[in-house]
This record gives sequence, C-alpha cells and structure tokens, in this order.
Amino acid sequence: MMSKALLIVSLTSVSAFLPFTPLNVARVAKTSGPVMKLGPGGEGLIGSDIELPTWDPLGFTNNANPETIDWYRAAELKHGRVAMLAALGEIFQSFYHLPDPVFSESSKPWEALQQVYSERPLAVVQILLAIFACEVIGQAQQALPGQAPGNLNWDPLNLRSDDEETWEKVQLRELKNGRLAMLAIAAFFVQENLTGQGPIEQIVAGHINPFGDGQGYF
Repeated sequence: MMSKALLIVSLTSVSAFLPFTPLNVARVAKTSGPVMKLGPGGEGLIGSDIELPTWDPLGFTNNANPETIDWYRAAELKHGRVAMLAALGEIFQSFYHLPDPVFSESSKPWEALQQVYSERPLAVVQILLAIFACEVIGQAQQALPGQAPGNLNWDPLNLRSDDEETWEKVQLRELKNGRLAMLAIAAFFVQENLTGQGPIEQIVAGHINPFGDGQGYF
C-alpha cells in the first residue's frame, strides 16, 4: 500500500511532465452534436475533435477566457496523470507489497488504505505532506510565464520528440489514457465496495458478475 501511495504522490508518469503544446487540428465547428456543442473555449483544443467532439455536458468550454481554459486543461492533465499512477498501483500492489503486517490487505486497495490509516496514522500524514510538496513544486513550474498547461519542465527520459507530428501523437495519447484512467480508478473503488474484493482478487476468484452470486453487494 505504501509503495502505491508513494507512486501516486511522486507524479513520475513518463510523459506526464512534458510540455503540452496544442495539436495542429482543425477547429471544431459550432454546430449542435449528439449531446451538446462545445463552447468558444473548446475550439481547436487538443482532444476536442475525437470520439465525441461535441461532448461538454457541463459547459466548461463556454468560458472563452484562455486563462481559464488553460487552467481546466492543466487540471485535467494532472488528474489524469495521478489516475494513471493510481490505477497501476491498484494492480501492482495485488502482486507485491512491503513485508510489513500493515500492508496485509494489499489485494484490497481501498481496505488497505483504511488499514494504514487506522494502524499507522503518521504514515497517512507523510503521504499528505508529500502530496502537498508535489503540488507546490508543480504549481511553481506551471506559474512560469508562457508555460503551457501541464508543462512541469521535467523530461528525465528525453521523450520530447523533435518531430512535431510524433510529439502531437504523444500528447494526445497521454490525454486519452489519462481520461480512461480516471474512470478506471473510480470503477476500481466502486467495485471493491460492492463486491468486497480487489480488482485482481475478483478476477482470480472468477467473481466477474456482482449480481446474484452471493459474493457481492447484490
């Protein structure tokens, strides 16, 4: 559990801290779509022209202020990056955890976090302090003049391609994987609370359907 928590707060996603520059994509038309048209702030925004280009049910893009839109994009990237690490940690800790009794519930990530909180409350304080430190450092980088949303000036693997087309694909890939990871980590926690089993534990037990098998909430 501690290894997962440290992973989440370290924000060490490979492409997570690379400069995020806009894609050279066609501007999104201001026409009604299957759900809701994008507002002025969504025109030409990376990721706005794929899958459901008119999907903005809460109207975030109705704010045409570029600074606000950049803040939204930076927040989306940050949450997506943390979610990717969290989803990886959920799976990884089912196979390995530190040799300490406090991590004995590692197959159930949410229960494991509760166990650490009840048995080692100071460990939770350490986690929160690490999160705070990462947030301060990240915000300091993001606040630099002319900084692109999500750019934290950190590329230890030198993944920033000189080829703009390749670099655009990397940025889009990160955005889409982050969105998927946000849904995945939320689903992991929901299914654990409904079934009483962690994601890997549930698959190994053959408990695929939470309805009517006597093992879960339903």
